[in-house]
Amino acid sequence: MNLVQTARLLEEGLSLSHPPIGMSFLQEPPTGIQRYSEAVPTACSFWKAAQTSLFYATAEDHYNCPIGAITQGFQPPEEVMHQAMDLIDRMGKIQYFEVGEVPNVPAVEKPHQVVVYGPLKSFEKLSPDVVMMICTPSQAMLFSEATGDVAWRGPGTETHVFGRPACAVIPRALKDSATAVSLGCMGARTFAGIQDHELLVAVPADRLAETRNRLDTVLAANKEMRKYYADRKSQYAAVV
Repeated sequence: MNLVQTARLLEEGLSLSHPPIGMSFLQEPPTGIQRYSEAVPTACSFWKAAQTSLFYATAEDHYNCPIGAITQGFQPPEEVMHQAMDLIDRMGKIQYFEVGEVPNVPAVEKPHQVVVYGPLKSFEKLSPDVVMMICTPSQAMLFSEATGDVAWRGPGTETHVFGRPACAVIPRALKDSATAVSLGCMGARTFAGIQDHELLVAVPADRLAETRNRLDTVLAANKEMRKYYADRKSQYAAVV
């Protein structure tokens, strides 16, 4: 699959304001790709940088964000875990996040030592594991229709939608091999620049081919339905 073309199709077809981001979870740093050179306060800070450049980050690069390090599948050292529990305790005191939720937060299960981040179009020689998009609810609707994950196929097939921590959208998508949606969290809105009108959508990269094949059909179908509903609306004077 040509990821340059796929990235362009997603950007143009969905009218995205941000380019789709790819992520690869690898045991070794890839040849020819530089390590991210600056310290970051959170794991989601990498998402903002990944919109414009391709780089990798180590486990240690994620440790300033204990919860983000855990969701991304790293095993933090004891001192970092203490920081994580202190943060969770603080969150619990203000009723933001409870200790009892911790065991249920997903983590990337694929063994790895580094994460490669970057624009999806830059993954020409490196296969991404997951693709994430920062988009509006309307754009997320169209994309989820193209993946087929919003189809009513019975119990257990529903798309997962949740809030904090936003970084859990990545392992959730990988674990279920399906689209996952996060409404975002205060950390992502602060450090990754996610706007109030935006949310996060993640999908395993191996689902992109079928999504790409369906996207034109979904866009055309929604265009027809928009026209149909506009015509219906015009027939009722009370509808503004």
